[in-house]
Formats: sequence, C-alpha cells, structure tokens
Amino acid sequence: MNISVDVERLVELSQVSRSEVASLLELLRSPEDMTHLELVMSNLQKALRAVCDTPGIMHSLHEEATKGESHTGILAYQHVLDQILAVLADGRVAGSPDSWWSRTGRQRGIINEHPEWAMLILLPNNECHTSSVYWQHAGVVLACASLQRARHGDDVGSEITAACRVIRSVANGNQSIGLLKHIATDLVLTDYHAQHLLEAGEPRHGVEGIELLVRKVLIYRGKSREGGGGGVHASPPSTDTNVESRDDADPEPEGPEHSVQVMEIPGGLPAQRRQRTVGLHPVEMQTMRGVTFTERKESPTAGHNLADLYRCQKGYLHHISRNNQRLPYRYASLTRIELAIIAKQTYDLYAGINKFEGRDANGELAGVLLMLMLWLGRPIDQLLTIRIYPGRHALPKNRKDLLAYLLEEQAFVIPIPSPAARNALQDDAKQFLERAGEASPALTDDVVIICLPVRVGQFISQIQQRHKGRSRYAELFPVDRREAIQTAMSQAVSTINRAHRMRLTPLRISQTLFDEIVRHSSDWVDAYLLTGHAFTVTEVASHYYSVSATYLDSLFCRAVVALRDVLYQHLSIEETNALELFRSPWNSGDHGSKLNMRPRLVRRLVDHLKHELRAARRLPPSEESARQVHNHLVAYIAFWVLFATGYRAVNDLVFRWREIDLETGLLVISDKEHESMSQSRVVWLLPQLREQLRLYAWHLEVLQMQLYRRVTLYDHIESLLGDPCPDVPLLFFVSESWQMVKLSPENLRRQVPLFSLPINAGRHYLRSRLRAAGCRGELVNAFMGHAQHGQEPFAAFSTISPVSMFAELAPVMEKLRREAGWTPQRGMADV
Repeated sequence: MNISVDVERLVELSQVSRSEVASLLELLRSPEDMTHLELVMSNLQKALRAVCDTPGIMHSLHEEATKGESHTGILAYQHVLDQILAVLADGRVAGSPDSWWSRTGRQRGIINEHPEWAMLILLPNNECHTSSVYWQHAGVVLACASLQRARHGDDVGSEITAACRVIRSVANGNQSIGLLKHIATDLVLTDYHAQHLLEAGEPRHGVEGIELLVRKVLIYRGKSREGGGGGVHASPPSTDTNVESRDDADPEPEGPEHSVQVMEIPGGLPAQRRQRTVGLHPVEMQTMRGVTFTERKESPTAGHNLADLYRCQKGYLHHISRNNQRLPYRYASLTRIELAIIAKQTYDLYAGINKFEGRDANGELAGVLLMLMLWLGRPIDQLLTIRIYPGRHALPKNRKDLLAYLLEEQAFVIPIPSPAARNALQDDAKQFLERAGEASPALTDDVVIICLPVRVGQFISQIQQRHKGRSRYAELFPVDRREAIQTAMSQAVSTINRAHRMRLTPLRISQTLFDEIVRHSSDWVDAYLLTGHAFTVTEVASHYYSVSATYLDSLFCRAVVALRDVLYQHLSIEETNALELFRSPWNSGDHGSKLNMRPRLVRRLVDHLKHELRAARRLPPSEESARQVHNHLVAYIAFWVLFATGYRAVNDLVFRWREIDLETGLLVISDKEHESMSQSRVVWLLPQLREQLRLYAWHLEVLQMQLYRRVTLYDHIESLLGDPCPDVPLLFFVSESWQMVKLSPENLRRQVPLFSLPINAGRHYLRSRLRAAGCRGELVNAFMGHAQHGQEPFAAFSTISPVSMFAELAPVMEKLRREAGWTPQRGMADV
C-alpha cells in the first residue's frame, strides 16, 4: 500500500495539516503499510504522558533541542496526536485500511527498518502495558530518538535500533522488567544517564543500547564507530591489561608479588552476545587470545619483555582457544524442521530440481557433500577426501584417517581416532593386557564399517558408475575440483538460508550427528570417536576410554535411524519407504585407549597385593617384618585409591588427612597443581575404603610403638596421628635405611614389579567401566576431573549437586569393588 494514500486518508479524518501528519510519521519511522496504527498511537500517547510527568527530563530535552536549534522532537506533536486519537478512538472508520486496526501484535518485517514503530506495538494484555516504569523509559527512548533523527537525519547510527531493542526485549519477556528502575520527577537527562544507565562508569548490563542513545544525544554525536549500538560493525579489538600487586599491609601475605593478565577480545560484549544469539560458532566469528604470568623476585619471569612471554606461551594460547570451542551456549543446535528442510533441499541440489535446476556438475557433487555432512557428521575437510573401494578386500593395510565407501557391501568405512601418541605401550604390556587380563586387542588407527540406513550410498554408486576408473579406488570428490565443490556447497546453503529465512552454516550442519549421538549416549567422547569432531575435553577423555567396535557401530546406527525417522515425519515420508537397516559388517577389537583393562586383570592384581600382605604378616616379629607389612599395606591402599577415584599419577600420590571427610566420604583431590588448587575436584569414597583408612591409622599406632628408635619415622607418624590437621603425607614407604620415602609412581612400581602397566591405569579402567555400566558422561567427566568450561560441577550454572552425583555413582562403584575383590586389610592392627 502506498504511504501517501494512508497519509491523505489520515489527514481527511483528523483534520490535521498534511505536513504535520507526515512529519509525525517520519519521526516515528512508520512503515509503508502503517500496520497497527491505532495501537501505536495509543501507546505513543502513554509514553509521551509518562515523559511529561518527569519535568526534569522534559527540561533537559528542551535544552538539548535549543543547542541544536531544532524543535523538541516528537513532544511537539502532542496536539496532533490528540486529534488523531480522537478520531481513531471512536471506532473503525469506513474506508480506512485494515492494517490500521490490526491487533495481532505482529512485528515481523519492520523491526530493524522501523524500530520506534515496532517498539510501540504492545498489546494491552502484556504485563508491561500497565507498568508506569516501562512507559517512562519507553518515552525517554522515543523522545531521544526523535531528537536524534531531527539533528542528524541520514547520519544517525545504530543507537536508535539498539535502544528500541532493549525496550522491546523487556516487553517480550526476554529481559526482566526489573532491569528498568523508576525515574524520579526531578531527574535531569545527565543524572538519568549516570544513575540508570551506568554502573561503575561502564554501561550497565542489559541497557547498553539506551545508554548509547542517551550518550550521543548529550554529546551531540551522529554516526560513529562506538560500540554497544547493535550495528553491523563490531568494536575494534581491545586489549585489557590487569596488574594485581600484593598488599604489603596484609599481616599474612600470600601469593605472588605481581600477577599480570592480558586479554585481547575482538568485538565488545554486546557484539559477542548478538553473535551467539543468532547461532554463530566462535570458530567463525570469534577468537580469544590471552597471556598471563606471575612475577616474583626469585622467578625467571622478573623483568621479561611481555612480547617474549607471549611468544613463549603461544602453544598454550592455542590450547586456550581450543578450550572454548564447544561450550553449550556458543551456538544453537539446528531444529528438526530446519534439518528436514536441509535434507529435502540437499536432494534437490543433487537431482537439480526446483531452485537448483541450473546447477552444474560441481553442484551435483555439492549435494552429495551436504548429504554426507548431515548423515556421516564428519568435518568437511575429511569428507572431501572420501574414497570409493570395490570391497573390504581392496582396503589398504594402513588405514589411518581412511574414510571410504565400499560398493559391494554398501557400507562406509569410518576412521576412529586413537590417542596413540599418549598411549604408547610396550609389546610386553600389550601381551600382559591380552593374556593375563583377557582384553580384546586395542586397534590402532583402525576403522569401523557401518551400513548407513539412508540412501546416500545409492547416490554415490550412481556417480561411480558414470565415472569408472582403473585404479584400486576412486576419489568421490576429485582433488582438482574440491575447492569448487565446497564453494558450490556453501552457495547452496546460502540459497537455502535466503529461501527459508534461516541461519544455517556448514559447521552446524556437519555437527548435527555429533549432537544426536550425545543424545543417545550422554558422552561427548562417543560422538568424537564416531564423527571426528575434536574438542579439548573429548581428546583428553578419550585417552582414558576403551570402547568396543560393536558398541560404536550400534550407537552410530541408532543415532542415524532416530534422526532419519524424525526428519521423515517432517517430510511426510512414510515408514515403508525408509531404507531397511542392513546387518552391519563384522567389527572387532576395542577403540580409544590401548590401556583397556578388564575386571579379571584388576581381580588378579588385588589377589596378588593381598597375598603379598598376608605373606609379610606371617614373618617372625621384627622391625624388618614391620617394614615389609607397612610397605605392602601402603601399596594395597594406593592401588585401591587409584582404581576407586581415578587419581592422576602425575607426580606424588599424596593426599593428607585434612583433605578427607571420613564421615561423608568426600575427598578433595588436586592431582595437577599443588599450589593454586585450580584443578581440584571432589570425589566420594566407599564406606569400605574409609574403613581401610581407619585401619591404616590403627596400623600406624602399632608401627610407631615398634619403631620408637627410628626418630624421623616416629616424628612423622606422630604428626599424622597427633595434629588435628596434619600437613604431612598420609601414605609413605619405609626404605631399608629406615627413611621415609614418598609415594611416587616410580616407587610404587618398584614396590609392585609385577604390575608392568602405567600407574595411571586406574583412570583408564574407571572411566571405561563407569560408562559401560551406564553412568552418564557428565557425571563420569566430573568424577574424573574432565569437566570443561561451562560444565564445571557445583559451579554457578551447574545442575550437578554432590549428593545426587554420588548417589547415582555409588551402586556402580560398589559393584566394581565387589568384582575386583577390594576389602579392608588390617596391616599390623589387631582389631
């Protein structure tokens, strides 16, 4: 509808001059089709009355208008507004457009181009409609916006859009109305800016858009590149340097003399929040770099150039960036409707129909690439290297990173990543696992072969028939055309976005199956092994995780079938037309950690430790027999703790009495950093293990009586038993020279030479067994100390509580204890 027709009709009805009506609509930024006119005008009247009830703000606006030699904006049109409302309030007028009287509250299509108009579309049933505070702030925004438009015309920046967005988000319930505070009647605009929009000199969180608008009105600014306005340009990169010095007046000074932190973040916080809201991944829009160091007089960092320190920590900075890759709130998962549209449009692209009729040969392969991104869930760089083999017999011996399709079996060969670099085992250790522990061979750089229950394989076979080659394999995506195919795929995604008003990205599409697998298994590591999407927490946790190939095969098929069935419902595809699931090809072995311990091996270890302890107890009473009993008992307790808590054997297997609550069973473990405790976690000890620690304390009392001539040992035991909070190691060995020996991995291995595996094998065993028993991945990661940023147990945004966590884990931990045979041993205590 032409706006001039609407204006003429409004002038005729209200008997107001055409220039005044047109000026009012221009200040309101009215759309061509003046939808919701009656609703907008009535709400505008409420907002202006709220401003008029604050004389301080009114006086400030008059002063600002005088500075720029302009009128007071929309406040000067109150008489025009009253005349228009007098006509509209009488009811629907014959010949008026239907859109004037719409009460749907629909804002789509006018929000960004007409922010003031969209802000005033507020239905009477909204709770904000009766709030005087809401209308006060809405009136201030409208008055400042009209004043800004009168001053700068086309040179107005994004501040008006940003301010209206804040008011609209409060009205829509996206932000609490408590964000807006009552404006005192005598408050002037500068005081309003300082008291309501600033906090500690910075824009208050949630009202940054209003702050930017009012600030620009006060300083008489038009377009600028200042942040916080919601424009298309993000803030320039800013570097934040924070130097913390120790307080010399502190009677108990702790910590370093200097702590310097430097953080560079491209874009301000408002820009980052908007990026996350629309579903953009940090790899696409955001990078983080930071450097931190501590300076002491005795530290080698004293006096160093910061640039040199930054270069030294470059590798660590890359790790920080990887840490932030997959936080749950970083991007939104695609909905089922969006995925169904992708599935349909992908086939259209492959077949060259509808919107993709003009696609070329690269477009056909781009359609297959999109199918594989959705149904195999692999990163794009891996999918572009997929090969086509006639059958399993043609596969190469070295299958590292091999992604392939088998024509004869109609199956896909999926590479399973293996942390070989951190899991290197000697041949004798592997034989020990397989022969003594009856473990399946842990496959290195091997694959899982699966039959995909969707028709992607048929499309690949059709392409292969048209392009048969003479080599043992064929490249589905020719090397010289991969860049063009990827470009065609990205252009197709953009076409889908424009046609359906969506925000798809190739990365979000390829990670769909990752999320679906997590829904079925609750464990990111399973999804990492099956899709190859690597994140810090998955790579670290997979180092301690052994899982069978049959489980991975079954999990993959369940996830794909579930995703397929849901999407087919949205596509109205009947169940009878779904591709039947073929019997999966035979897969063997275990993937992930090569240190795949089985319960039988742990049982044999426990039996051996008990046998050695009983043999030492049968020796004739003497100091030497007491030393032997003590060392064997400590070895037994140490292995029990390792296999029951997943304690990291990094340096010293040391914990203290003060870190254990024997009543509740909670134990604080800090097995990475002994000073800052930043890697500390809480674990729970079974009642039997707590009873073992009590027996150990009684054992120490008897041992102390027999070793009264060994002064050093006697004093150490005295500190353990006598001090209320002893700060000496709880577990220790006694050397042949009657000296205390710390409980290190090397000393523990020397005490139990039969155990040739790495001492941290308990972590491998515990994580694999807890997951096999059905414990949720979130709880297992928290128990093992693998929680990532945003997942930290017991933190502000965590849903885990210690009671619920250990209540769920307790039955499984008790089952593992019984199958291994861990029971409390007395040592020298006759109780």
